Amino acid sequence: MQEIPESDWNYLRTIKDKMLETLCRRLNDAALLICTDTNLRESEKYQRLREHIFGESERVARCFDDWRRSNIIIKLLALQQERLLTEDHLSHLSTETRQSLKGLSEI
Repeated sequence: MQEIPESDWNYLRTIKDKMLETLCRRLNDAALLICTDTNLRESEKYQRLREHIFGESERVARCFDDWRRSNIIIKLLALQQERLLTEDHLSHLSTETRQSLKGLSEI
């Protein structure tokens, strides 16, 4: 896969932590709902929370694990699917990167 321009890579590195925080906030909010569900027994809460954490770990991994310039387009696709990469973010990227991302998202 073709690497993105240095300027795009530098920009993405500046917004990575904010996007990770946003995703983790969503996942933590869902976990909180499980923990505070008064209709569940404590053992049920534990089981659902465990399933939630293990199940959602894949979402975090798809977006943020192995964050390298050589595979960032794949990460950008995942970030778009999670609604973490916004139109504003995209507007800061080069036309080349936006076109690569658009082409792959249409496949």
